[in-house]
Amino acid sequence: MQNVFLILAAAAIVLCSPALMLVAEGRPLAGEVALVIAPPWGKSAAEIAASSEVQEVTPERAPMGALVLLESPRSVDRLYSQGAWLVVNGRKILELCAK
Repeated sequence: MQNVFLILAAAAIVLCSPALMLVAEGRPLAGEVALVIAPPWGKSAAEIAASSEVQEVTPERAPMGALVLLESPRSVDRLYSQGAWLVVNGRKILELCAK
């Protein structure tokens, strides 16, 4: 039974490692592409981006996420104040999706 828990813990670490890498990298800076992740209830990521006055950079979006261009150092703060759960480096997301 103990081996089952070890296997489940190892599987959880492997499955969560891409997300942990993105969160551990730190805040994206002005002039960079960022991924805005929104909660499944309330405003969508596109609505959060529009109300934060940041521009989306892709014509398609995920149900809970949108890629945006951070225009100023205050852009990340505005996204969080409008309801974003996470704002992570979008360049890394694009690299992960391209592979």
